[in-house]
Amino acid sequence: MQWAARQQFHHRSVLMQTWGAVLLLVACALWIWLGFLLVDQQDVYCYRVSMQCKVVTEWPKQLAILGISAPLAVLGAALLVGGSVRRQTSAHVFQVIEMQKSEERDRAKQ
Repeated sequence: MQWAARQQFHHRSVLMQTWGAVLLLVACALWIWLGFLLVDQQDVYCYRVSMQCKVVTEWPKQLAILGISAPLAVLGAALLVGGSVRRQTSAHVFQVIEMQKSEERDRAKQ
């Protein structure tokens, strides 16, 4: 029974890490898109016929992308770190349990 619970715990930890990595990749893709929008920004658009110029800003779109990507990055980092810590902690706990059992067996032999 202990092995099944350990495998299930490990599976949930890997799932947490996978979701964290996916969310971080989505946030990175949004940041790359934002970078392209910032580089390709044209502030003034002039009409050829009337020679009138308008200021064109894409700040709402850029801020929306940044506003969406920031929570995704935070959540992704939290899930990735949480999953890693769970796996390492469970491995440590099981090693301690095995060492305790080994010490108990050695004491029983003596």
